[in-house]
Amino acid sequence: MAVTKPSKPGKRPKNPEGRMSLKEHLAELRYRVVVSTVALVLATVGGWFLVHPVLENLIIQPLAEASAHGQKVTLTYRAIADAFNIQVKVAVYIGIVISSPVWLYQFWAFITPGLTKKERRTSLWFVAFAVPLFLSGVWLAILVLPKAVAFGAEFALEGSLNQPDAQTVITFASRLMIALGVAFLMPLVLIGLNMMGLVSGRNMGKYWRIAVFCAFLFAAIVSPSPDASQMILMALPLVGLYVVSVFVALFNDRRRARKRRNDPVFGLSDDESSPLASDDEPIDRP
Repeated sequence: MAVTKPSKPGKRPKNPEGRMSLKEHLAELRYRVVVSTVALVLATVGGWFLVHPVLENLIIQPLAEASAHGQKVTLTYRAIADAFNIQVKVAVYIGIVISSPVWLYQFWAFITPGLTKKERRTSLWFVAFAVPLFLSGVWLAILVLPKAVAFGAEFALEGSLNQPDAQTVITFASRLMIALGVAFLMPLVLIGLNMMGLVSGRNMGKYWRIAVFCAFLFAAIVSPSPDASQMILMALPLVGLYVVSVFVALFNDRRRARKRRNDPVFGLSDDESSPLASDDEPIDRP
């Protein structure tokens, strides 16, 4: 007589189809949120020690260079607690960047519980590419930001006192970094849609002009200065990533078509019958 081993307390038995009830989905979501939050808090604590170098290189030094060219630029705080609040805000944004490998993986792990073992292995490539792409977008914003700060400060009238609000400057800088980091993840979204069969590589290549226009439009909106060179610097990587995603999608389409030719059952849904089966064949009875 076979004896069934009792499951461990608090551990959900594996479902081969990857299906979960609403309660299990909520428990899974809570677990992913808790892990991401803990990682963010720990990264924010570490980011606190990087606040001064970050502010010095990205904000203070460019303003000092603008002052050296004859502009009187002074960073101001509107309230007594603004200096502390700004440091906390910068530490949180640093924590978001540092903990990005953790929360990106947790996000992907939550939305893919119903995938097969092979698909889950493939999904790990999402995190492997998402992290460097997100950090590349942040790095591009870091390259553009100092020149943009100095560029904006030089527009003050001669003899006037330029006193930018520290809260406004920090908020603008952090939003620019997050926006470019997220924008660099768009190729992964397109490739994911292609792998799910929602968009083909041929259609992606067909609308390349619209993609290029959207890339330059996005760069023009988030560009911190009207300098055309900075807009081009921000748009070209986005265009390049789109081109790469088109080639990856075309390769995946060819691979899927080749597999469909070799295996007629490939790509059929659960309610479709195989073309190898014939309704005219007699049914064997015992």
